[in-house]
Amino acid sequence: MNTRPINVIIIAEALPAHLEDVHAIMAEVANLSRMEEGCLRYDVYSDSEHPTRMNTIELWQDQASLDRHLASPHVRRGVMQLIGKMAGLPQLRILRPAVEELN
Repeated sequence: MNTRPINVIIIAEALPAHLEDVHAIMAEVANLSRMEEGCLRYDVYSDSEHPTRMNTIELWQDQASLDRHLASPHVRRGVMQLIGKMAGLPQLRILRPAVEELN
């Protein structure tokens, strides 16, 4: 069983006319996510070169924590609120170490 923390990056593009709404929705999801058991980090950024491109950087204690998060009511509600405000589907990337740390 993998006990390593799970790193996740989500990249999504907001429609310019809805950028303020997208920021508010993503802020609410982030705040609620940070309170979840197993959440070690949950940050939301906009891209400095593409202000409508949103990025989340997340760190979850384990796969079970990430799975609970993805099925949580606030994530489902946030996804529903973002429909029609985003340019396409977000890209979910689960990252695994390419090089093991030497200790």
